[in-house]
Amino acid sequence: MAVENQVQRLNKRGLQTDTRTPWILEREGYYSVVNGYKDPFLDKEAGIRTHEDQYLPNTSFNELYALFVFDRNLRFLLFRMTTLSEAILKTICSYEFTKEYANEKNPYLNIANYAESGKAHDKAMRLIPKLEKIISLNSDPNFTDGKEYLRHCLEEYEGEVPLWVLCNDLTIGQVYWFFQAQNSIVRGNISRSFTALYKDSHQHGEEITSIQLDKIYRRIKDFRNICAHDERLYCAHPHDRNITVFQLVKDLRLVTDKKRYLEFLQSLESLLVKLRKNIPNHFDYVCSEMGLQDLDVLQSWMQTSRQL
Repeated sequence: MAVENQVQRLNKRGLQTDTRTPWILEREGYYSVVNGYKDPFLDKEAGIRTHEDQYLPNTSFNELYALFVFDRNLRFLLFRMTTLSEAILKTICSYEFTKEYANEKNPYLNIANYAESGKAHDKAMRLIPKLEKIISLNSDPNFTDGKEYLRHCLEEYEGEVPLWVLCNDLTIGQVYWFFQAQNSIVRGNISRSFTALYKDSHQHGEEITSIQLDKIYRRIKDFRNICAHDERLYCAHPHDRNITVFQLVKDLRLVTDKKRYLEFLQSLESLLVKLRKNIPNHFDYVCSEMGLQDLDVLQSWMQTSRQL
């Protein structure tokens, strides 16, 4: 559909447009902006009567676009923080697992080095072939997508690839599985390392358990994938309606250093303050979808986080 026709459709449905609307639609796409961010602005009752979308009175396209831009910037912000938290998980898992099996070549390929039973053992059984495949492919000189750092280890150290090197080629989902597949000793050591790192940058220590890390990193994994695939974020509730962006925000406090976390909170607050200015009539809806009652809740959390 031509952009001019898209604008006419929006006008017909009660959305106010201006001379900049076609410019935005040409660059961002009708589906991404309108279909992705129209929900807070729709007149549901009018839509039922007319069997097509109808917008609330005095709603402008610029309001939809403001929400679109906010969500994009929110993705950028959270992608950075989830990437930092992923790096910490990779580093700690690599260190603690390798320390436990220091005298074994590629110990991550040995099923005996994981949990002996249950879901954790099943995860290990499914994970090891993926790790073996990475090693095998990078051992093949004809494999054009091989990683130089893996090939260097394979050639220089007779097929041995340290876990801390291999982890660079693993997705956050694979590293999360690796953590879940560990036995109780390694899981305990990993959680104690997280506890020590938290204490290192906070005035008051807090014990971080392996069960907490299971839940935290599942949410980090899910939200990071949403960010990476450029999907709608502010209203995302992966697996459970009670899982919200603000829950992720709180999770990140335990797995990132205090300085970066406080900078992140300040950036998030700035995004929300700007959004409140741009869509004052729908700001509460966005906050609710994010798991916030209002902006005061975030600001209270920021104050608490500074004192920890």
